[in-house]
Parts: sequence; C-alpha cells; structure tokens
Amino acid sequence: MMYFGVTLRSVAASKNWTHVVQDFHRTLRAICNQTDPDFRVIVACHEIPDMPGGYDERVEFLQAGIPFPTNPHEMMQDKGYKLSMIGKRIREYGGGYTMIVDADDLISNRVAEYVNAHPGQHGFAPRTGYVHVLGESCVRRTLHPDQICGSCIIVNYTVDDLPSELPTSPKDESAKAFILRKAHPTIRPHMASIGRPLAVLPFPATVYIRGTGDNHSMIGGGRLGLKRRIEQLLRRRIPLKKIAAEFGMEDFCG
Repeated sequence: MMYFGVTLRSVAASKNWTHVVQDFHRTLRAICNQTDPDFRVIVACHEIPDMPGGYDERVEFLQAGIPFPTNPHEMMQDKGYKLSMIGKRIREYGGGYTMIVDADDLISNRVAEYVNAHPGQHGFAPRTGYVHVLGESCVRRTLHPDQICGSCIIVNYTVDDLPSELPTSPKDESAKAFILRKAHPTIRPHMASIGRPLAVLPFPATVYIRGTGDNHSMIGGGRLGLKRRIEQLLRRRIPLKKIAAEFGMEDFCG
C-alpha cells in the first residue's frame, strides 16, 4: 500500500481560499490518477473543501482541532501538527511507503505503480523533478528536487517511525524527532546516516508549482536561490503538453 499525505491550510491562513481549494483539487486529481489503484490519500486539514460529485473513496480527511495560525511561524507549526496527524493515522494502518505532498504540487501517475512493484526498499528519492511557474507554457527540469520541494521523498515508515499520539500542541518541539517532521532537504541524508539509504526513483515524480501565492514551501524558506534560478534559466524548456497527462496538467495547456 502506498500512502500520500497532504496538509491543507485553513481558510483563515489563506490569501485566497478559492484558489487554495482549486490547487488542492488539482493536486488530488493528479494523485488519484495513479496507474496502480493500491494507494490511499490522507488529508489533514481544518475545513474539508466541497468537491462537486464527492471524493474518491481512497481519500480520507482528518480534521485538526487546533487554533488557526496567525503568522508564518505558526503556519509552519500548523503544517507540522498536521503531519503528525497523518503519521499517526498511517501508524494505525501499520505503516508503509509514504509520500508527503504539498497541496499545490503535482505528482506523476507512475509513482504508486513503481513503489508497489519494488518492496523491501527503505524509500525512494528522485534525482530530477520539474519546476513550473504559473503562466508559463513549459516546465524545466531540476536536479535534487527534494532540496527545494516538499513533495519528492518517499519513505517506508515502520510503526516505530510514526507517532502513537498527537503532539500536545502545534508548539510541541518534541514531535520534530520523527522522520516525518524533519525538513524535507534533510530527510535523504538523515536516512543514509541511520543506515536506511533511499533508493533512486528513476523518473521525475513531481512538478513543483511556483507562483500560487500560498506555497507551504515558500513560507518555510524554500525560495529558489540565485544558483538554482540560473540553473533553471539555462535548462531546456519542456512543453507542458509532453507531461500533461502524466501529471494532470491538462488545464494548464489551455
């Protein structure tokens, strides 16, 4: 079983809730378009957005009973608490391969099939990914996408890797000891350091969407540095239509 975990910000913490919901539904459609149906999506949120026609039966919502965040620091604490909610639920299912996905990024429809076909690994990390700036008609490939995007790493979590209880509050620092709560650029080296290196995922798994105005990774300091911006400018543009079906980007193509 492959798990996708999504943290969704609240209405109160959103600049434009309508756009947040649109982005979330697009992300969800991309995840649910997997070629292998053996997966589950766990969404941690305050409010469950309306979905015309309802949600796929494999999508589960966990509602947080914590105060709404009021500043960027509290927003990251809010996201961390929701990650703990997701981790606790996956522990209740017995653990397994888990990919955390930001609610505005897009995921390849090949991820679940590949992961489910390669049991026994500690997890996976792609060497490459895509970056798309809203409004452009292309994507650009990027190296080591986990260094800029929170929707890349797949970890095979054991029950002991996951919390049995929720943190006492979003401010509870002890919860950060869990792998699930570590900053995404540190997970791959951390897994190697504890003797559980991640295997290479041999294809780009993620389109990191920039310019939505509500990126979790941007709040966390994930802005592309000068070196990355130059790298992106020098890389060949890949037309959206070439990857649209795989990543659920048809509506980007006009």
